[in-house]
Amino acid sequence: MKVKVNETLRTLAGETMKDNVDGEAVDATVRMAMVNAVLAPVQKESGVEKVAKYELAKKIYSSDEVDLDEKEIAMIKNAVGENFAPIVVGQIFELLKV
Repeated sequence: MKVKVNETLRTLAGETMKDNVDGEAVDATVRMAMVNAVLAPVQKESGVEKVAKYELAKKIYSSDEVDLDEKEIAMIKNAVGENFAPIVVGQIFELLKV
């Protein structure tokens, strides 16, 4: 499934969500949310799982449109669901409908 990760996240009012990067407010993107979620530390995770997440984060970060398989989509959904508020989770899940 091809996913455009450079899309901005929106508030319920349709305004662009912002994130703080190095003290500066920047537009929050799908890419930013996915990469941050996938790279967030998880208790009792094997080295193999960590490397798989690292490789997925590099893939997401490297392009504006990414081709994701079912396993990668599941990994992203789990990570986003554990690390973000419903407004972000809902938008990411809508993009990742299979």
